This record gives sequence, C-alpha cells and structure tokens, in this order.
Amino acid sequence: MTAADFIAACFWPFVVLATLALLKARKTAAFPFVLKIVTAFGLAYFVLVLFFDKSSVIAVNDMHAILVLFGLAVVGSQLRVPAPRGSWRDKAKGFGAMIAIVLFGSLIAWFFGRMLVLDFMTSRLVIEGRVQRVERSSGRRADYLVTVAGRTVKVTTPIYERLQKFRPAVRVEVGRGSNYVYSRTEPQLQRRGCALA
Repeated sequence: MTAADFIAACFWPFVVLATLALLKARKTAAFPFVLKIVTAFGLAYFVLVLFFDKSSVIAVNDMHAILVLFGLAVVGSQLRVPAPRGSWRDKAKGFGAMIAIVLFGSLIAWFFGRMLVLDFMTSRLVIEGRVQRVERSSGRRADYLVTVAGRTVKVTTPIYERLQKFRPAVRVEVGRGSNYVYSRTEPQLQRRGCALA
C-alpha cells in the first residue's frame, strides 16, 4: 500500500470520527476548537484530492462516492423548498426549476453510483497482453491511459510511470464501471523470480 492509498483509505474513517467529535462537542465550550481542527483536516483532504486524486484507485473511488452523496444532497435539497406561489407562470417556472435540479442531482448520483456498483458488485475484467501505448488524455483533469492487448484502460500515476518506462507484458484486472486498473501483475517477472528461486 502506497502513502496515497493509505491517506485515501483514511478518508471515510476521518469523516465518521469528525462527525462524532462535532456531535459530542456541539453544546460545549470546546466546539469552536474541534470545529477548527475538523475544518483544517477537511481542507487538507480537499487539497490532496484535488491535486493527487489520480495517485490512488482508492482516492478515485472516494471521489466517486463523494459525488454520489453530492447528487443525493442536491435531490434532497428540494424536499425543503416550499411550493411555488403566484401566477401559473411563476408556479410553472418554480416547478420547472425544481424538476431540473432533481434531475441534475439524480443523474450525478446514478452515473457515479453505477460506476461503484459495477466496480465492486461485478467480476473484474481480466486483460493479458503487452502494453502497446501509454498516454494522457487531453484536458485539465487528464486521465492516464494505457492500451493493453488492444483495450484502453485508466491507470493511476504510479502504474502510468512504471509502464511508460518499461512497457512489459502484463495481466490487469479492470473495474467494469470506472475502467480503472485495480491490480496489475507482470507474468514475466513472476516466472523469472520462480526460476531464480
């Protein structure tokens, strides 16, 4: 496990502990101090996710889960909005805006939730072959892409850097939703290790 994996794996336990700490200190004098600590750690995590989210597949999944929760929060925000009043045009505009917001949140939650379900609830796609191409997609939030046996998959930064240098024959297990590589082995290195042993 890399440092990026460890930090990403600690995210949800931190969320639980932070929530419990805030609830415990809610009506005490320590609340402002606890809030400052939680805010500082939260901002640190936000910066790490913003700049290093491609360093760990766990961080990628954390981001997908956060976006699912965001989508659900957007949908839930409309439950407390009072019914539109006024003329039929005002009501139509109000209801139209509410429907658009609910659809927006639902699409976000469905898109990223589907990725997580397919990655964790279905069997992984196994690909074996030589690495043919290693590249980055265009755009500000570029993905690291690797073509193995004619199929292009997404990889994290450490895997990208290794495969860019060596381009060996590999066996990868890929999530069916996100198209990210979850595990990678190099059969040639394994056989060489067995021969040396």
